[in-house]
Amino acid sequence: MSYQVSIFLENKLGHLEKVTAVLKAAQINIRSIHLNHTANGWGILNLVVSSPQRAQHVLNENGISAALREIVVVKMADKPGGLDELLKDVVKAGVNFTNAHGISVNQGDSAFLVIEIQDIPDARAKLENVGLEIVADEQVYGRSP
Repeated sequence: MSYQVSIFLENKLGHLEKVTAVLKAAQINIRSIHLNHTANGWGILNLVVSSPQRAQHVLNENGISAALREIVVVKMADKPGGLDELLKDVVKAGVNFTNAHGISVNQGDSAFLVIEIQDIPDARAKLENVGLEIVADEQVYGRSP
């Protein structure tokens, strides 16, 4: 089961750097970053990191409110139309997602789509049933198995 760290972040100079400084000090690697502006100078920062539970802990210890949100990471081809092919299978599986972002892994080889889904266990089974490859946690986090 994979997780991303989500932080409600005020859009002010230095706030994002405070997050990255805490993670750097804890030797936690950021694997992907997705920052959305919401409203009134605030945004949601979603991070896939090498150690999500530890990241949540050290961020909270340093006064940065962080939550873990479960994600599914699906492998796709890194080529024109790779995302379209993946999304056709997601539709065929009957899985709807609330947020997503992509990560290119090896140019021309593979990429990942990080998706947030409400019913993760059922969604995983549905995605696997249409032949999609769910990426193992170790690979998501960049750790050896």
